Parts: sequence; C-alpha cells; structure tokens
Amino acid sequence: MFLRIGKQYQFSQIGRIKQRKRSHIKYFSKPIIEGQYGVVPARAVPSHIQRPSYINETKPIYGIYEGAPVVHNQDMIQKLRKAAQIAAQTAYVAQKSVKLGMTTDDLDKIVHEFIISQNAYPSPIGFMGFPKSVCTSVNEVCCHGIPNLRPLNGGDSLNIDVTIFYDGVHGDTSVMAQVPEMNPEITKLIDTTQKALYEAIKICKPGQKFSKIGDIIEEVAGDEGFTVCELFTGHGIGELMHMPPTIIHNFNDYPGVMVPGNVFTIEPILLMRHDQYLMWKDNFTVVSPDNPSAQWEHMILITENGYEVLTKREDETGI
Repeated sequence: MFLRIGKQYQFSQIGRIKQRKRSHIKYFSKPIIEGQYGVVPARAVPSHIQRPSYINETKPIYGIYEGAPVVHNQDMIQKLRKAAQIAAQTAYVAQKSVKLGMTTDDLDKIVHEFIISQNAYPSPIGFMGFPKSVCTSVNEVCCHGIPNLRPLNGGDSLNIDVTIFYDGVHGDTSVMAQVPEMNPEITKLIDTTQKALYEAIKICKPGQKFSKIGDIIEEVAGDEGFTVCELFTGHGIGELMHMPPTIIHNFNDYPGVMVPGNVFTIEPILLMRHDQYLMWKDNFTVVSPDNPSAQWEHMILITENGYEVLTKREDETGI
C-alpha cells in the first residue's frame, strides 16, 4: 500500500498530460478515463477503534525512509503477525467478492466493513489525504487506484491493496482478481507476477542481500517477456506503514543484508511493456495507458533460519 517512489527515481518521470485518444486499443475495450466516475466520501470508522498517529497529528509522520533496516523485538513481531493476518483475511474476502457489474466502491464497502468488524482501522483513510479504505487498481491503473462508481466489466483485472492498523501496527498485502472472460496474455502476466513474488520470497534468509530480491523479480519477468515497474518499492513496516529497508523490485545495488527481526513487504508490479506513466490530478492514481499491469504483495519476517510469510492466505500453496 502506498509504495514510495524509489529514491533513484523522481515523480517527474510520471507525466500529467491528458490521455490522448488512441486509434488502436489492444487490451481493453473501455479505457480507464480520469474523472469519468464519482468517488463516494470515506466511510465512518467507529470511535472505539484505535487510529494511526497520522490521523490526529498536526504534522503527521507517514513513514521513515532513511536509516538502518528496522529490527523488531518479539512483542512487536507478535503484533505484526496479528495485523498481517487481519490484512490477509481482508484481502481473501475482497478477492472472492469480485464479480461482474459491481463497482470498486462496492468493494471498498466490503473491505471497510470487514476491517472494522475485526476492530481494526483501514490504514488508507487519511493517509496523505487518501479518501477511501482500500486501493483498487483496475486494468491500466498500475498503482494507487481510488475506488469509485465504475462497474467492473467482463475481462477486467484489478489489484486490491489492503492495509490495516491494529494494536499499534500496520498489516499490508495485496492480491489480484479477474472478471471472466480474461485475455490469456493478461492472465499470464498476473501468474508471472505472483511467481516473481514467490521466487523472491524463497531466497529470503539471514545474510541475504536485500538487492537480491530485485534480481530475482527482474529475471522472472524478463524470462516471460514482461517488464518491472521501476517507480515503486516495497518497504519495512511496523508502527509506521513505511520504514527501512527499501525493497527495490528490479536490478539494484541497495546496501545491506537481512537479519532476524526484519519485517518488510515485497510487492512487485509487472507490466506488459515499458511505456509512459501518467498521474491523475488526485495525486494518487498512476496509469500506463493500454498497458496491463499486475501486482501481488506479502509481508515477510526474517527468522533465525529463513523467512515467515506473515500475510499468507488460507488458499495459498505456492510458498
């Protein structure tokens, strides 16, 4: 959720030009158009549910982006396990709820109600001004899509990026969902992205270079003819949604090695091809026109002997 721009890249790489009419659209019959559908205001969170600090602070701190990778103690790890499982359960419910004709705002309602039923807070609400409970990135939206009143059409795919706040810490994960009948090329992209995530997770252990994650993801993507979105990164997580280390998903020289107690997200975005990025006026939605994308995300704990996938869902068997 809210992946930070990697420090070696700048927002200036993302254009703000209006989407031009295209004479040929290969992948989508109905492009995602800025401002075409309304956004319903954020849903209320019961007053008894604990809020993250950025909700009430006059000068909120959304994350820490420099410094040594955070090493959590056992008490904090137990809190992160619980928050991660609430996030995983939420993502599972949301993914299974996707159907033809529903809107992404309908999905936001489902996510919101499940999160508060767990006495947790939907972390996106109020994070840097984000107006909803979840990110829903449909088709050519590659990151940070805001749920709105657009109905899902046959052939649509979408990323559902869930972040929750519970007992003082965040849990963060994302899944892909599809509306039949799917383009087989897009299905292959989605499957390859999940494979890239799984293969990157499998190399995690004490002493492993953080940079190795990007090497693995780039190799898996390249073998299938896809490209890695280089703008966004994974991140450490705990009391704040974003903390060191930074997890870069393409070839990189990020310093440092994993140690027991590190908790971070791996969340690669793969695209059909390398192309331009456009950011909408909402300052969140990033699109790559007629360029399908896919993203999966997990929270990883480095243990004494390897790794633990904190956000593993009940239906997962590949990790």
